[in-house]
Amino acid sequence: MDAIAHAVFGMLFQTSTEALFIVDRDRGVVVSANVRMSELLACDVDAVVGAKFADLVDDPGRDMSMPGHYEDVTLRRADAYPAFVTLFCNLVELPDGQTMLAFTARDTTDRLQLEREIAAKHTALVAAYGELEKRNREIAMLAWRAAAGELVAGMAHHLNNPVGALSSTLRRLVTLITAAPEGGPLPRPDLLRLLDRAERVTRRIESNVESIARASRMTGDEPVPAEERPAELAQILASFNDKLDTIPTKESV
Repeated sequence: MDAIAHAVFGMLFQTSTEALFIVDRDRGVVVSANVRMSELLACDVDAVVGAKFADLVDDPGRDMSMPGHYEDVTLRRADAYPAFVTLFCNLVELPDGQTMLAFTARDTTDRLQLEREIAAKHTALVAAYGELEKRNREIAMLAWRAAAGELVAGMAHHLNNPVGALSSTLRRLVTLITAAPEGGPLPRPDLLRLLDRAERVTRRIESNVESIARASRMTGDEPVPAEERPAELAQILASFNDKLDTIPTKESV
């Protein structure tokens, strides 16, 4: 009966699709291994039998001498590539008092490799999504800038038209007063002085309107030209582009 049991066990041991090996617990030496185990380690069975169990496992200090299962165990292959397995350990007491550790090694290399590829792709996808969000915010801000610039440019245009007409009228008045004879209701010097003042005010308005129009065409990195203008207007123009950055876009609402 023992011979039959041994023969049946040996046949099952050798034909199993699982990688199996037996270790002498006291000596820590592999005393038997099947073909599937040798394939897993990329070597012949003879190279596995007689090898130290600690030399096959690339997990220094990890105790696997007790029954149970051990996840994410790295085995050293003959071709220097690692094999990742889950080990299932059973304790076998022999009649002569020897204690054997019967291991089943389930190959998890492909699964771990797939998990790592999925993790890498997920990381790349998250990075791409972050970059896409950044681009969307930049595009939205450019759209806001363009819209605000068009609005300000339109305002400047509508202001500039009447100011231009006023300037043209004043120049015409200067021409007429200069050509008019002396002795009118107001002395010519007083009229010319008032017209000069009106012209200076008009030029100042024209300069301010032009500054607003120019600011509407600038990008956020360009400084506002330091021309002569009221301090309040200079401050508004200097902060014009910075204020655009605080406009909430759809993504930030």
